[in-house]
Amino acid sequence: MSFLIIRTVQVALFAAYIGRTSLKSSIYNKMHCKSEIRKSMLAQRKALAGEERKELEGLIRRNILTIPGFENMDTIALYVPVHGEVDLLFMCRETTRSLLFPRVEGDMLAFYPARSKDDFISGFKGIPEPSGKEPVMIRDIDMILVPGIVFDENGYRLGYGKGYYDRLISRYPDVLTAGVCFDNFFIERLPVDPWDSRVDLVVTQTRVFKTEGEV
Repeated sequence: MSFLIIRTVQVALFAAYIGRTSLKSSIYNKMHCKSEIRKSMLAQRKALAGEERKELEGLIRRNILTIPGFENMDTIALYVPVHGEVDLLFMCRETTRSLLFPRVEGDMLAFYPARSKDDFISGFKGIPEPSGKEPVMIRDIDMILVPGIVFDENGYRLGYGKGYYDRLISRYPDVLTAGVCFDNFFIERLPVDPWDSRVDLVVTQTRVFKTEGEV
């Protein structure tokens, strides 16, 4: 009897070990897959020719203006484009709305008003960040335009792996978020982790896509 008990315990421990190993392997494979997607898509995005990029960005800007309720939005959060992200800085010249930009503070993003280059300083990883002293309450923002390397039809995004926007969206689910990308970087489905968060809309040069459903 004692042998059977010992044997049962051994089998249970082995099964638990295999389960943990499989989980670790699954996480590793998913992260490896994300890394490969990130590397490939970044290279493709940086290769977009200047004139083609300007034309596509113009179409994206036009589509942003068609987002339902946009005309009544007073406070919009933008971003400073890096690594070939869609440039939306035209809004600094063409709107009287309050425009905000993100600043990394700890493991979260805070948003501060800014409009001209004099309102920025070199921030996290050399990315320009607003130099203001008083952040705007995130719940008071009408829409946050979210950068990303790739978005999918469920609203999940692939960024640079730090999770700032995932934490932001998770903490403030009632604030409207719109991912911005070129059509070639809007795909059917991305590999997803439990900590990933979804944007409400994805704007490309051809459409404004309302995300819905579960992975």
